[in-house]
Amino acid sequence: MAEKLTMKVLSGELEALRKRLRELETGLERKLEGAMEKAAGKLKARIEATERPGIRIQGHGGAVDVDARRRLIAECAYLRAEKRGFTGGSPEQDWLEAEMEIDQLLLQGWMKNESPEMTRQETRSQQDSHA
Repeated sequence: MAEKLTMKVLSGELEALRKRLRELETGLERKLEGAMEKAAGKLKARIEATERPGIRIQGHGGAVDVDARRRLIAECAYLRAEKRGFTGGSPEQDWLEAEMEIDQLLLQGWMKNESPEMTRQETRSQQDSHA
């Protein structure tokens, strides 16, 4: 009789644990869906940002050419890796941090010595030299 009672109690506890597990799984799925939607939104915004013809510079009314921006990011990422002796870290993280830094500088209008017209002329001359 005691064995039947113990089995019944254990069976009830097991069912309660299963129910709690299903609740936790459902909650986790909802959180993951929310996080994935948020990440997808951020990714979409980043893709749209890189597809723009250029980044506006405050106070200049011009835009920095996408290729010039990428060159600046590449150089900044390289300098980050060089600064730590090319050990540790990751190229992806260097690129993302450099990208944020360069975009911030461009948006602040910090790069005053290179006007938008110069950037466009530089791009045109490079295209002419490749033709």
